[in-house]
Amino acid sequence: MLTEVDSTRAFRYQWYFWRCIGLHPPAEDSFWARHYRAWSIVVNVLPMICMPLSFYMECLHSRSLTAFCEAFYLAAVTFVQQMKLINVIRVRGHLLELQVIMRQLDGRLQSAPEREAIRDKIDESEKICRYVLQLFLSAVVSGCCFAACSAERQLPFPSWMPWDYQESQGIYALTFVVQSLGILALAVICASNDTYPLVYLIMVAAHCKALALRIAKLGHNALSQEQTHQQLLACIQDHQTILQLLKILNTSMSSACIIQFVCTATSLCTLSYIVIYIEMSFFRLCHVFSLLTSITIETLLICYASEQVTHEGGQMAIAIYDTNWIDQPVRFRRTLVLMLMRSQRPICIVAGNILPVRMTTLLSVIKGAYTMFTLLKEAKSKN
Repeated sequence: MLTEVDSTRAFRYQWYFWRCIGLHPPAEDSFWARHYRAWSIVVNVLPMICMPLSFYMECLHSRSLTAFCEAFYLAAVTFVQQMKLINVIRVRGHLLELQVIMRQLDGRLQSAPEREAIRDKIDESEKICRYVLQLFLSAVVSGCCFAACSAERQLPFPSWMPWDYQESQGIYALTFVVQSLGILALAVICASNDTYPLVYLIMVAAHCKALALRIAKLGHNALSQEQTHQQLLACIQDHQTILQLLKILNTSMSSACIIQFVCTATSLCTLSYIVIYIEMSFFRLCHVFSLLTSITIETLLICYASEQVTHEGGQMAIAIYDTNWIDQPVRFRRTLVLMLMRSQRPICIVAGNILPVRMTTLLSVIKGAYTMFTLLKEAKSKN
């Protein structure tokens, strides 16, 4: 007896995060549902409005290149997260549509290896989501530890405040707590914004793998030639469904990806400048390295997931060669050739409709960060 699988289980962390931050209202008529709009406004004011404004103002008030670099990476990261959150609100309907398509593909699974391939990717997605959340929370904790261990009254992250938080211990403690809570909420929003494209792409890759396993079995069983041809047509239909999934994902993620790559390059540049040219304590050094790791992993995740889709899409072409096409009629072979031609075209997300998202894209982003760093270095030497 084959147990059923549910691909949408891989997205449970994302929808839970979105419900907590006010983007996924409950369906039932309850007290929580009636007051959910008010909750969504309150929970987003501090991390998505107040905190970004404080980082932007800190950039504008900086009077040196060093001070600007210290403030800029936070401003860039929060700006990207604001854009990503707006994009999630814009494509929320498409994401719900994708879940329906995923369930349709789940219903087409025919063997235990296919179901096992889906389960493995579900487990992988959930593990990555937990690790990403832990990573972002560790960056927040390291900033709080750095500020708490500092001899002066410093905030966990450099930001502008409309009051003098160093005036008294009470005002400083209140400001410290408010910023920590805002950054904590921002970390959860970052985790949800950065993992939902990853999970969707991993599940698309999982269904590509399951389809490849199904294709490779064509002609190797006791079915008649007509039944085998009907199975091939069903595989082609599933392949078209997967391509439709990827098209919707590309529409939803294209603009966010290009903004993410620019933000990663500029943030890596400014953080590297801080590490090299600014003297800092051990705690602050650990904090900066945790930020460097978090920002790099943001781009690494999307590149890794898109690379998986490209790899599994290419495996379908290999699976077509594994079919027993020799013993099949001409009609089957002609149909198989058409599927082979389509499966040989690489599939992946295209950032801004110009840049294919692959693992090599991460190297290009790092090269861009190094180029900007050399420009900053020259500007510092001239000053």
